[in-house]
Amino acid sequence: MSRRARERWILAALALTGVAAAIVFGSELRDAADGGVATFLRWSVLVCLVYFLIVFGFYGVLLLFAGVDSAIRNRQRGAEDFDALETSRFTIPVSILSAVYNEEPVAVASTRTLLEQEYPELEVILVDDGSTDGTFARLEEAFELEQVEVFFRRIVEAAPVLGVYRSRTDPRLTVVRKPNGGNKSDAVNCALNFARYRYVLGVDGDTMYRSDALLLGMRLVMRNPARVIGVTGTIASSSRPEEAHEQKAGSFSLDRNLLSSFQQLDFMRSFFNNRLAWSRLNFMLCSPGAFCIWRRDVLEEVGGFTRDFTCEDIEMTFRVHEKFLREGRPYEILCMPETVATTEGPARIGGLIKQRARWQRVIMETLVHYRRMFANPRYGTVGVIGVPFYAITEVIAPLFEVLAVITLVLAVWLGAVSWPLFAVMIGIMAFSTATLTTAAVLLEDRTARDYRLGSLFRMILLGPLDLFLYRPILMWARARGTWDYLRGRRDWDKFERNLRPTEPVETIPSI
Repeated sequence: MSRRARERWILAALALTGVAAAIVFGSELRDAADGGVATFLRWSVLVCLVYFLIVFGFYGVLLLFAGVDSAIRNRQRGAEDFDALETSRFTIPVSILSAVYNEEPVAVASTRTLLEQEYPELEVILVDDGSTDGTFARLEEAFELEQVEVFFRRIVEAAPVLGVYRSRTDPRLTVVRKPNGGNKSDAVNCALNFARYRYVLGVDGDTMYRSDALLLGMRLVMRNPARVIGVTGTIASSSRPEEAHEQKAGSFSLDRNLLSSFQQLDFMRSFFNNRLAWSRLNFMLCSPGAFCIWRRDVLEEVGGFTRDFTCEDIEMTFRVHEKFLREGRPYEILCMPETVATTEGPARIGGLIKQRARWQRVIMETLVHYRRMFANPRYGTVGVIGVPFYAITEVIAPLFEVLAVITLVLAVWLGAVSWPLFAVMIGIMAFSTATLTTAAVLLEDRTARDYRLGSLFRMILLGPLDLFLYRPILMWARARGTWDYLRGRRDWDKFERNLRPTEPVETIPSI
């Protein structure tokens, strides 16, 4: 069986699993089941239904706060004098920290978007984390790099530096070469040692950044630099971020790759429905590594990014929360509604499963490590709302999904499924998911009006299909991530980059 055929088979199987899992919520037990089995099925259906209501209740409440935050931020943006911020010598300088590992197809294009930021004073520290492909050669040619002697402070631990290079065409760019450290944390720590400015922006080397991204983020910092210690922004997903980056505001089109389209809807729900609410309620749970502004003294105070976790972004956010709340220090970590970048999302099911399994692992690692914050009033809304939210919607979700599948198999085997009731319940579940998607699309459109009308309609139409075609894949990925965590895996498990038009490419499902 070819790789492509195998992926199609997996997609079909997982779609059927998603439908099957939904049946559990609408199953009605008949007399065909006897004794203990019937009791198990009844309780299982009830538990799954209660869990479903709790999760969507969480999301519904967060959506209300996200709408409020979006409206407030949009009004503030309308009153900002961005021209003054862009040209003022009092605008706070920023060091941009970029880590790349085998990013040959996109490293140059991504770095150009960083250097093209509409910001008065910045520097870009790019760390080549032991790439084995042509990443450095591409960078060297594009930016005319020359080796230099640079003295830097070893503020946080990082692997030894092999060489430091500066661009002849743009001296704001410094490229550092080092051995691979196993994950992104070591590379970002290395870049942090070279940073000169008070605020740093952490980015990903496979992501394309809009020219006003840094200015939009730092405007929130400059409202209160003493209190605002972190800012993130909305990230979009595409199978070809460099192509999506060329689109103009108002003419954006949704990726024609079906899997990529669902990932973009997932990202929109994550940022517009969740992170805006987390920001408003002051319990930001993850400042994502693709765009995270931090005050540098805060990073130095907590010892830089740790290499003991699968990913660095969630753990750092929790570590900052824990320290500042434990010490009773006022602070804010904010999210802005504007889309600041487009990152590369896997175009194949296998790559998506790898990525999401890694995310599941780091969520579990972080929550277990910071379990003392769970429902602890000492940690404010982070402990009382944020940590329980992650625990319920992410950590224990695979348990209920597995329970749902087991219950379904038994119910179908015993002939205990009421198909008319199932049709009603599956409709309710699909409508609930579609409602969250539509709300995210609406919030995005009110913020930027980036997408064409046709793409907006397509996103809304894809909303109900999310339950059948996308959620089952995530369910499998989370189950795999949970199993990997229990086995003690800590490796990055990087997914293969999508093939570019110049490379041989197989047909990818589209809609």
